[in-house]
Amino acid sequence: MKRYTLSVIVLVIAISVPFLLISPNDRGALSGDGHVTQEMLNDALTDAIRIAKRNYYKPIEDSGEMFRGSIKGALASLNDPYTYYVSPREHQRAVENLYNAQFGGLGIHIYEDHRGFIKISKPIPNTPAALANLQAGDYITKVNGKSIHLSEKTGLHRDNVVDLLRGEIGTDVTITVQRKFLDPFDVTLTRGKIPVSSVKSTMLEGDIGYIRITGFIGSRREDGTEGEFTEALDAHKAAGMQALILDLRDNQGGLLNAAYHIADAFIPEGLIVSTKGERREFNEEYPATSELQCPSDIPLIVLVNEYSASASEIVAGAIKDTRRGILVGQKTYGKGVVQKRYPLPDGGSMSLTISTYYTPNGTKINEVGIQPQVVIEPEEPDEIEQLMLRKVDANDTLGNFIAKWIDDHYQRPGEMPKDFSLLETELPKLRQTLEEDRIFVSLRWLKQRAESLFNLHVGIQPVVNLAYDRQLQEAIRIITADEVEKYLNPIPEETELPSTTQAAMPEKHEPTAEE
Repeated sequence: MKRYTLSVIVLVIAISVPFLLISPNDRGALSGDGHVTQEMLNDALTDAIRIAKRNYYKPIEDSGEMFRGSIKGALASLNDPYTYYVSPREHQRAVENLYNAQFGGLGIHIYEDHRGFIKISKPIPNTPAALANLQAGDYITKVNGKSIHLSEKTGLHRDNVVDLLRGEIGTDVTITVQRKFLDPFDVTLTRGKIPVSSVKSTMLEGDIGYIRITGFIGSRREDGTEGEFTEALDAHKAAGMQALILDLRDNQGGLLNAAYHIADAFIPEGLIVSTKGERREFNEEYPATSELQCPSDIPLIVLVNEYSASASEIVAGAIKDTRRGILVGQKTYGKGVVQKRYPLPDGGSMSLTISTYYTPNGTKINEVGIQPQVVIEPEEPDEIEQLMLRKVDANDTLGNFIAKWIDDHYQRPGEMPKDFSLLETELPKLRQTLEEDRIFVSLRWLKQRAESLFNLHVGIQPVVNLAYDRQLQEAIRIITADEVEKYLNPIPEETELPSTTQAAMPEKHEPTAEE
C-alpha cells in the first residue's frame, strides 16, 4: 500500500513545487482562446504591476503583495474553498502546529484581557515558563523591551505577541512581568521545545473513558495526536474503563495519516478510507491493521456536530460504516476532499485539493456529511437570550466584574482564587447591574459565561462541563442503559432520525496561544 506521509485534510506539507503562476517557458495558446498565450498573460501581469507602481495615486511600497494577490486570484478562479494561497507566516505556523506538533517557545497560554493587555492564563508544566515560576494572572507588559498593549492605536494584535514570544529553540527572550503585590520585573527565558496538545481526557462516572480530539496533528506517529491518544487510552484501560466516548465535536480536521491511525485503533479489519484523484498517484486505500488498541468489547460512542469536518469525518465515517460504534450529536459538516500543501519560493505555500475520499462503504460525504444514529441538538439559549448574551460579550461589565472579584480575593502572590462557587453567589448583583444597562439575561446563561471567563483568568481548563452538554449527557445515558447495541442493530422498522440542517463553511478559529 502506498502512503503519502505528508497528505492531510485541510493543510499539508509537500516536497515539490509544481505550480507558480504561469510557466514563462510555455508559449503555447491557452485552451479556449487561440489568440492569447501564456506568455502574453505573464507579460500582462508584469505590465499591470509596473503601470500601477508608476501611476497609482499613492506610493506602492510593496509590489510583492500585488504578485501575491495574483496567486490568490489564480487559485480563487478554481472556485474551490479549500484551494488557496497561504502567507509565509501562516505557512510557518502550519509547519509548527500541524506537521511538527511542536515549536520553540516559553510554554504559556496567553489571552487578551478586556483592556487590551496580555495576560497569562496558565503556564504549561515542565516548560521554561513553569520553571521560571510564571503564574496565572501575570501580565506581560514588554517583550525584549517592546511595550505590549493591543489596540488600534498601537497596531498590535495577539498574533504579533505570539511572533515575539516564539522563536528558535535555544534562543533567549526577555519579558517584563507585572504581578500583583510586586514591582514589575524582567525574566530572561531560553526558548524550549513546546508540544502542541490536541487531546484532552478524563474518566467519567461509571468507568466511562472520555477522550476529546481537537485536531489531527503530528507527522510522526509517536508525536502529536496519536501519541497523546495512545497515552490517554492506555490510562483509561489501566483504570478499568468499561466504555469509551470519543469526542470529535468542533474538530475541523488535520493530517489524513493521523486520522487513519486513530480509526485503526478501533477497527480490526477491512477498509478505513480510500481516496480518488485525477492523478493515479492520489488513488489510495488505507486498510485496517492488526494494531487494535481499543478492545472490540468496549462500547464506543463518537460525539459529532456540524463543525466536525475533514479528518474527523474520516474517523466518524469509518467507525459508523464498520459498526464499531455509534455516532451521537448532529450531522457532520461534509468536507470529503483532501488537500496537499505545496511550498512556494516566497516562503508561503498553496493548499491544493488533490482528491476525494470515501468511507469504508464507498460513500462520498463531500457536501453531504455523516448522519449520526442518535441526533441530539445542543442546548442553546433562545433567540432573545442569544441577543442579550451578544450584548454581554460586547459590554465590559462582565469582564470588569470578573477581574475585580479575582483582584479583591487575590491575597498574596501565587495564591489566585480558583473556587468559582464563591464568585457565583455574587452573580445576582452582576445581573442587576446588567439590567440597568437594559441587558436582560437569565442567571443560568450568565453563570455559563461567567464561569468560562473565570476559568480563563485563573488558568482552569475543565475537560467537560456536563451541566451544559446535552449531547454528552445522552451519550452517558446510552452507555449506562446498555443501549449501544440497540443502535448498532436496530429492528427493521426503525430508521435513523431526520438529519439536521447542513451548516455553512466552518469558521477558522485560533486557539488560545501556546507560547
